[in-house]
Amino acid sequence: MEDAEDEIAVIGIGCNFPGGEGLDNFWRVLLEGKNCVVDIPAERFDTNFWYDADESKPGKTQTTKAALIEGFNEFDHKFFGITEAEADSMDPQHKLLLQCTYRALEDAGVAVESINGSRTGVYIGLMNKDYEMLQSNSSTTISHYNCTGTAMSVAANRISFTFNLTGPSFAIDSACSSSLVALHLACQAIKQGDCAMALCGGVSCIIEPKVYVALSKAKMISPAGTSKPFSSRADGYGRGEGCGIVFLKPLKKALKDCNKVWGIISKTAVNQDGRSVTPITKPSMTQQEELLRRIYSESDLANVQYIEAHGTGTQVGDPTEAGSISNIIAKTKPPGSERLRIGSVKSNIGHTESAAGVAGLIKMAPPTC
Repeated sequence: MEDAEDEIAVIGIGCNFPGGEGLDNFWRVLLEGKNCVVDIPAERFDTNFWYDADESKPGKTQTTKAALIEGFNEFDHKFFGITEAEADSMDPQHKLLLQCTYRALEDAGVAVESINGSRTGVYIGLMNKDYEMLQSNSSTTISHYNCTGTAMSVAANRISFTFNLTGPSFAIDSACSSSLVALHLACQAIKQGDCAMALCGGVSCIIEPKVYVALSKAKMISPAGTSKPFSSRADGYGRGEGCGIVFLKPLKKALKDCNKVWGIISKTAVNQDGRSVTPITKPSMTQQEELLRRIYSESDLANVQYIEAHGTGTQVGDPTEAGSISNIIAKTKPPGSERLRIGSVKSNIGHTESAAGVAGLIKMAPPTC
């Protein structure tokens, strides 16, 4: 474990995941064991046109279901000082980020005025460009707001602009690990003095059907639209959408300022598979094990009680992940220690892709409902 001087506190949480906006609704979904998968409504796209059970059919998806948030694209533009014309050209993901950032600050008991001009960093995981793809289909409606409304960089920069934050601010696309890589970079930035505090997380929205087609052809998607982590019935992942933001501060400073502490981040690490396995989409047990060795010391292993895993429900990914966790943690726990439990929030809210990591992190915060 790292020196306590380096520990980072989570002092605020804002989220909107399937099952209802806010942390209490998210926790209610978890406590009730709810599966939030629904039929994709026509407002998103016409599943009657895009669906076909035959996986060999070109241009078709094998599922018509997803875990979706309520009140999609509802946004009080005046509250954030944004004109209606500009808001109309904004990616719904940008809107969710602003809303959840405000909720995270509110949850932390931090007045917006008190962080005005502060050296607070913004680190956002973002991978999907559904709205940009839709906008580009109609060139006659493109305005100067389209650039700022859909750019990945602006997804983070708009938070900094709206709340007048002067720390580093950028979006990160490392696919489904995006929000956890954002967390790693935010923690590193705080430790090395790039920023005094940080807002970080991820977002993903399902608007456009072509990603479904690609996932179907790659045999990654569940025909039932439901992720079944670590199950013999696993048949691919079910997609979900949502947004999660956590507000980070050095633990020592958070305790001094009497902030509420949801949880403590002791250590983070990131690696890559290189070419240890093929194809490029296949996970590497070797590299997963190497990362776990770097994270956990021998003294840590005896105390590990639970792992919130990636657990998408794919027939390749889940056995690889379970095997690496077993080899490095479960098998090396001292005799007589507690059984190691693993789980995945994707069984409740689907795989939220670039928001998946932060969803798992928020799941580990103590419940308030």
